[in-house]
Amino acid sequence: MNGFGAPPFENPKFHRLKFTIEQLDQFDNFFMRKDIVNMSSYRSHSKSGLPIMYLQDHKQTLWKKFSEEYPNGIRRTAFMTRLQGSRFVYQDDLGGLCSECNECGYEVFASINTIITAYLENESLKVLYSKIFKFKKFNI
Repeated sequence: MNGFGAPPFENPKFHRLKFTIEQLDQFDNFFMRKDIVNMSSYRSHSKSGLPIMYLQDHKQTLWKKFSEEYPNGIRRTAFMTRLQGSRFVYQDDLGGLCSECNECGYEVFASINTIITAYLENESLKVLYSKIFKFKKFNI
């Protein structure tokens, strides 16, 4: 078959399905919605330089929503591949104040000091909190 004098072996040709501009726009539009992702205001993806997007739900649930909204869009494998290793991060990876801001809708807490001191009943705790707040204000 591939001996001396035999014709060279023809390599198989791979045909890759390229996404249409419409399919890419559907994916981008889906992941720009606030009910799907939260955009990080301070972290960015190292390769693309775009902001990190925190997923509001698990990938499987997001796929179900995407396939219902765009039945002729990209398929499941392409959807999962585009999420893997990119700027999309699970919501569980958030910590501290970020998750609090997420629950409250990124509202500005200008009067948080007043709210906390209003609910503190012990005077020694109020004094301690005011000292911590003053110290924290100078170290930010």
